[in-house]
Amino acid sequence: MDRRNFLKIAAMTGLAVAAPLGVRRALADAEPYDGPYFVLINASGGWDPVYLCDPKEQGPLNRLYSAAATQGNIAYAPLALDPVALGLEEAEVAYLMSNTDFFTKYASQLLVLNGVDMATNNHDAGSRATWSGRLPEGFPSFGALVAAARAPESTFAYVSAGGFDATEGLIPLTRISSVDAVKKIGSPNLTDPNNPDTDKFHADKTVERIRKAQTERLEAQMAAARLPRSKAAMNELFLARGGEKLLKGLTLPAEPATLPGYQLGDLQDFMQQSQFAVAAFKAKMAVAANLNIGGFDTHGNHDRDQVLQLAKLLAGVDFFMKEAEAAGIADKLTVLIGSDFARGPGYNGDNEYAGKDHWPVTSVMMMGKGIKGNRVVGATDAEQFGELVDPSSLAVGKGKKLTPESIHLALRKLAGIDTAEVTARFPLAGEDMPKLLSG
Repeated sequence: MDRRNFLKIAAMTGLAVAAPLGVRRALADAEPYDGPYFVLINASGGWDPVYLCDPKEQGPLNRLYSAAATQGNIAYAPLALDPVALGLEEAEVAYLMSNTDFFTKYASQLLVLNGVDMATNNHDAGSRATWSGRLPEGFPSFGALVAAARAPESTFAYVSAGGFDATEGLIPLTRISSVDAVKKIGSPNLTDPNNPDTDKFHADKTVERIRKAQTERLEAQMAAARLPRSKAAMNELFLARGGEKLLKGLTLPAEPATLPGYQLGDLQDFMQQSQFAVAAFKAKMAVAANLNIGGFDTHGNHDRDQVLQLAKLLAGVDFFMKEAEAAGIADKLTVLIGSDFARGPGYNGDNEYAGKDHWPVTSVMMMGKGIKGNRVVGATDAEQFGELVDPSSLAVGKGKKLTPESIHLALRKLAGIDTAEVTARFPLAGEDMPKLLSG
């Protein structure tokens, strides 16, 4: 998909474009952006690293596998994907991805950070820390920061399907949805947006009269508005409606990802988010994209639901990477995968339906451009407390806690924005670990 076609797609999600107060950018003003690209994949609700990339011996923290498996230098939890245990049909399980398959395929590219101390059990604060580097409010997400530093004039530099995506007024945010939802927004007068020959709700002349009346009413309201915030909101709506002119000749992915069964609906949504993000990158419009999948807040039925959601997450990451490869942009991507915090230590009950509660020491995974793979930095002990890490050598045992601030200091350097003026407005006080990402 080229830049022109992506503009058309983005125009229909322009109903959700949010720009900083008082700022208006034309849709075609920005220069094409040719990478690098940053993908922030959020496992919403708090994942369990013990069942992913920080395995433990069978016992109070782990009831599902007898011993850790390894691929290269990375240890992982070799969980079985049993259709009966997961409550799925065998055909549905085929769409998931096991830890073994994922780490076999990607370990050589992966950097695993274990023992990351979030210093919180709160969902909102943990999400902020993971994606901005700071617990308190007032800092933008990394996606917003890198987009503002690298493509400040682009309307679509930062796209998000969820997770922490605060911009702090630095850059417009375009919220993305599934491809099916995009089709409905793009063709509001068709009873079936997938079929251009389907029946219409109104005659074309009636639609023209409706749009003319809407425009006249909105222009009158804008002329009468006195409050800056009200004017800005109306300006956003005016832009969104004006963007409908770009929808003619719209080209969407030929085959939006579609999966069987309602239990895979969130994975289907994630895959369609991926398709949209890849289109944004390929069109040289976006710098950063948030992708999101939920279901990880497993206070109950942990051994079923956590395993299922992790298998969906890994399948989604694999789908995204294959889409990026097909689009010819995989070598320009840096991918971050994280969550609010972790779960544990241990279970909150004795029966098979027990869950795990919030735990502040978690893991983060990364791969792609600028990331040296086949590495694990940091660790947790047998009780799931984080080990100290030497800032220079990255050896475990003595030194400092591994924190979101240290990770984001390294990310800013990787992205080449650590000395940017916009970055200086949001300083981080974390420990500098020069070899964290590059080895």
